[in-house]
Amino acid sequence: MYSGYGLRIDSELPLPDLAPEPAGPSRPRPDVVVRLGAVAPPSSSATLLPRGLWVDGARVGIDVPDVGRYACEGGARITIQAAPGVSPDRLRLFLLGSALGALLAQRGLLVLHGNAFVVDGAAAIVLGHSGAGKSTLAAEMHRRGHLVLSDDVVPVDAAGRALAGWPRIKLWQDALDRIGVPTAGLARVDAAFAKFHVPLDRAPGVLAPVPVRWLYVLDRHDGPLRVVPVAGAAAFACLHEHGYRNEILVGDLRRTHLARSAALVGTARIARVERPHGIDSVAASADAILTDIRSDIRTDVSGREEHQHAPSRPA
Repeated sequence: MYSGYGLRIDSELPLPDLAPEPAGPSRPRPDVVVRLGAVAPPSSSATLLPRGLWVDGARVGIDVPDVGRYACEGGARITIQAAPGVSPDRLRLFLLGSALGALLAQRGLLVLHGNAFVVDGAAAIVLGHSGAGKSTLAAEMHRRGHLVLSDDVVPVDAAGRALAGWPRIKLWQDALDRIGVPTAGLARVDAAFAKFHVPLDRAPGVLAPVPVRWLYVLDRHDGPLRVVPVAGAAAFACLHEHGYRNEILVGDLRRTHLARSAALVGTARIARVERPHGIDSVAASADAILTDIRSDIRTDVSGREEHQHAPSRPA
């Protein structure tokens, strides 16, 4: 039994990336079951989507060439039909990414494509498309002493809290070189390419969900590095654009995503981190985000103090 994102996971496929469920006097019932076996293809009424994704009633499926077919059912079960000769590492890669992201959406969570870290008891989520530098930035925040909650998949619950995932970050060789982390002793994500699991020295045990207070969208432009607040419909659009595997958001999944997004826009601050093209700006981006967070915290504290010390009005 394993744990992650607040779930107990009973997996037939070994999952060394996940924290093992603490032993106890009784074996608790799992929240999610992962099994290897045959997966029925999508029916004639299924919605076929890009990138091998499909939605078929209560099932969300992912077909990965030369890896296998994954079916997520009702937010409680993932079945994997493995391709002949595929390695366990390859199966795990898509299980803990696309398949688990789809299952978390089925469970009513807002699933975002980003990383989350903690500042003063609140969560900041960094969003961005693949290759934007999210994981490298998370590694920099970890180096500076901030607790990193999750990498790549960030689920947010109905109360606007980010759930903690696996205690590791996945980084390419060049990103590790830029932040000065040696690859000696690091396990590869997949033998086919130079991407590595970087373990996080988190305290053992299950982390409680953390309220989301800030969201930052990584972007590029032709000007200097700057943090630009986003509000209104543009903020709402950011959450949809950076939903994890947002292709599957049809029917009930779409309605839940919209409701969760609207709630989060009402409680969290959203901004774009616009970085100059062609410049390695990991440290500078981290500085800009943390400066913006500190400014927001100071403004909030000042506002509360002003309210507390305001003279009472005569009756």
